[in-house]
Amino acid sequence: MEAPCPPAERRSPARRRNFPLGPLAAGIAMQPYAVIVDDNLESSETLAILLELEGYTAATAATLAEARARIAARRPDALILDRALPDGQGMDFVSEALSAGPMTVVMLTGTSDPGDAAEAIRRGASAYLVKPATIQQLKAVLDKAQQAARQAA
Repeated sequence: MEAPCPPAERRSPARRRNFPLGPLAAGIAMQPYAVIVDDNLESSETLAILLELEGYTAATAATLAEARARIAARRPDALILDRALPDGQGMDFVSEALSAGPMTVVMLTGTSDPGDAAEAIRRGASAYLVKPATIQQLKAVLDKAQQAARQAA
């Protein structure tokens, strides 16, 4: 298991976010856990920091292979997924990710295509946001999905 990075290292674009397998391993209270899958490290690191300010723990992945490893180690509450990644299409990964268990999947992409948005929702994504989306927009989607999950339980 890897320990969380100290804050100064966490903000370094050369360092990917790695968190322990579970929140108790690091003494972290049960906070929602998000995995951000984007090959733009600066964007994913910034988003991870913003989500942490909103009460999440966050990890980043630059490829679908890294995302699979993150999900296998600890199923996230939220998966924020870019459309185009070096080793595949985020859209194709939505169903695979959801097969690991319940989670909120948000497509966050630079492609503003209504057909893609409809396809993402059809495949199980909770939302399709176009970059640059604000943290408030993303948080609203995540909050709505968490509330729906609580009501369903």
